[in-house]
Amino acid sequence: MQDRHRQRSPQATRSIGTTEACISTEVELKLAASAADLPELTRALVEMAPASASSHSRLISTYYDTPDLALKRQGLTLRVREQEGRFIQTVKTGEPSGTDILTRGEWEDELAESCPDPHAMQSGEHLPDGIAADLQPLFATDVTRTRFAIEPAPTTRIEAAIDQGEIRAAGSGGTEPISEIELELKSGDSAALYDVALQLLDVASLRIEPRSKAERGYRLGDEGEAGPVSVHAAPVGLEPTMTVEAALQEIGRACLAHLLHNEAAALAKDPEGVHQMRVAVRRIRSAISAFKKLLPAEDRRRVSGELEWLVDILGRARNLDVFATELLLPARAALSHEAAIDDLAAALDKERDAAYEQVERAISSERYAAGMLRLSRWFEARGWRDGPAKRSALLTSPIRELAPRLLDRRWRDVRKRSKRFRRLTAPQRHKLRIAAKKLRYTMELLGSLFDQDDLQEFMTRLKRLQDDLGYANDVRVAHDILPELCAGARRGAVARAGARLLEWHEQALARAERKLSKRLNQLNRAAPFWHERGTATARSGRVRT
Repeated sequence: MQDRHRQRSPQATRSIGTTEACISTEVELKLAASAADLPELTRALVEMAPASASSHSRLISTYYDTPDLALKRQGLTLRVREQEGRFIQTVKTGEPSGTDILTRGEWEDELAESCPDPHAMQSGEHLPDGIAADLQPLFATDVTRTRFAIEPAPTTRIEAAIDQGEIRAAGSGGTEPISEIELELKSGDSAALYDVALQLLDVASLRIEPRSKAERGYRLGDEGEAGPVSVHAAPVGLEPTMTVEAALQEIGRACLAHLLHNEAAALAKDPEGVHQMRVAVRRIRSAISAFKKLLPAEDRRRVSGELEWLVDILGRARNLDVFATELLLPARAALSHEAAIDDLAAALDKERDAAYEQVERAISSERYAAGMLRLSRWFEARGWRDGPAKRSALLTSPIRELAPRLLDRRWRDVRKRSKRFRRLTAPQRHKLRIAAKKLRYTMELLGSLFDQDDLQEFMTRLKRLQDDLGYANDVRVAHDILPELCAGARRGAVARAGARLLEWHEQALARAERKLSKRLNQLNRAAPFWHERGTATARSGRVRT
């Protein structure tokens, strides 16, 4: 970046000083709450902060970007906030759908007027050059904020804020209510944020809100309404010099961010939102399994318990979605002569509706909210630390030394389960599919440590095999689902239509058997790149092993 301190335009004189300009990070946990519960939550926060009076203020914040959303594409947000006659410009960094729901960079300047100043001393330094003329207001937030200072431990300070108001899109755009609690860490351990959140959960229903007000505002501006969208997992940014436990923490944060960012889409009955939540849970379980020798058995059982019931509920909805989109839809034209095919589709829709109601109840439950807070706290506090000296030594060793061994274990399992493939029974092929999936998840979670070309070449072969094995598993699961769809008045006709549907897919599977064997042979011929190429760093190239 050029030395912009020496090339400032006269516009820079509008910046009249800096607030506490943050040149490191903002660490904040956001919690969504019902507006009806805010009075009770306010009383709870008053009890937590008896020595300090609460403060009230109205905050009007306008968010700016260019017409082509140049700032959003670079992971930046720019706002000017009016508070008690002062104007504070803030630039924040960090992708809203990234791998860390707590931490973002933040820089602030006090301005003389409400217009943004791209040349301001602290915040402007982090904006792209040449955007001043293109900035325009996109949306605004208008909230009443009540602040509390909490000191849960002698060295820990947290600012709790209750925000109530709305987001408004520019022009004649839509609005969305704001009803949330922000817990910002001023000093101490970030795990304390989750401790406070769990105390508040005893008072009222809460859930972690991974979306910033900016992300919600952008979505409102895009659609004129707050339509949630599903998101895929963001890459996990590991460095070879990281310790094993730092890498595990980063992986846990990334998986939880992926899970939480898909809640809204799942609640809106978006099949991809449910699918991505299920993938996120499986990635967490895969990570725990990969690192299991370094984790206390009690912790592994507890984490598994937090997630197992959720996997079952998400899995039910996902299996019905797959039946509808991957099995019924492709075959429907070929089976149009089956009189009961429409009845089968109607019965399937009814089951899907019931499954999505279960998903909604689960995500909205206190059990889910508490589980996500406890799991987040475990990763944040590195709760696995208490253990034998040997395990502690491994946790503090470089991840680049352990990663190849973790992949070796997954790869050996795939190779073992794929022997004499043509003779494998359906349950045995199912176990091979699970082993391949675990290998893929582990590769994705550790992938940033390795040469990306080699990684993608191997992943392509693995994904092809997974897709083919997955199709066979979808048909297997459909055999279990079909009897549940045959409970209506025309159950005989529906059963016949379902049987014809499965027969159609069994024939397709038989035709694809040779291709499946070819996929497996291609994968088995692939060299384990994690030994050939070693790990890589983002800046200094590859580290050969």
